[in-house]
Amino acid sequence: MGIIHIPRTIAASIRGAVKRHLSPLSDHEISLVGTSEVPHIYTSRAGIFDVDLMGHMNNASYLQHAELARWEWSAFGKSLLPAFRTKSFFIVTASMIRYRREIVPLKKFDIETRLVGLDDRNLWVYQTFHHHVDRDKERDTENIGGQTRGKILAQILTQAVIARAGKGVVNPRAWLEDNSMYSKNVLDGITIEKGREDSMESMFDEKAKRFLHLEDILKRSAASYDEKIPK
Repeated sequence: MGIIHIPRTIAASIRGAVKRHLSPLSDHEISLVGTSEVPHIYTSRAGIFDVDLMGHMNNASYLQHAELARWEWSAFGKSLLPAFRTKSFFIVTASMIRYRREIVPLKKFDIETRLVGLDDRNLWVYQTFHHHVDRDKERDTENIGGQTRGKILAQILTQAVIARAGKGVVNPRAWLEDNSMYSKNVLDGITIEKGREDSMESMFDEKAKRFLHLEDILKRSAASYDEKIPK
């Protein structure tokens, strides 16, 4: 898998850096990319390594492309090099995916990536897959931030932490303030304070609250199972 995945990861990172270099957006506008206001857009096709015997993109390939989209987004937002410099790692701790429509071989698609929530330990990234459509095509599309997008094909909500070598998990809000393009106002808008979990409803709505509830159930189920295993 590494023979395929590592080159794709490197390519996605380079593509993100090049996109930023060529972008006509100002630094302020770039600082909004990857938020609920302006999602980051990753574009790819369902290639030979993505398709299964059913003749469409394999379920696991959605997660692989979602990760590649996050690499591209990190490079675009200038947080990738600081991550290497500070020996920091984006570690996925939970992920939920919902499939809605298939992606057929060689079909071009987009992934919209949004950072939707932060607390003192976790961050949440919401990603949606769309058929790629031209700007002049209106059928089954909507206009988001000046970009024309097809209907949602799949949805992924990912929970992650940022860990630094020798220091363990760090506060993602503090790390992003020091190592990304996101402004304090942007981060304020998605930060969840302890004791104010109800504020999530206005930040990334009911799906996040249900996700966290399911994660808690799975944690308790795993702990209960592990207690029965002899040490």
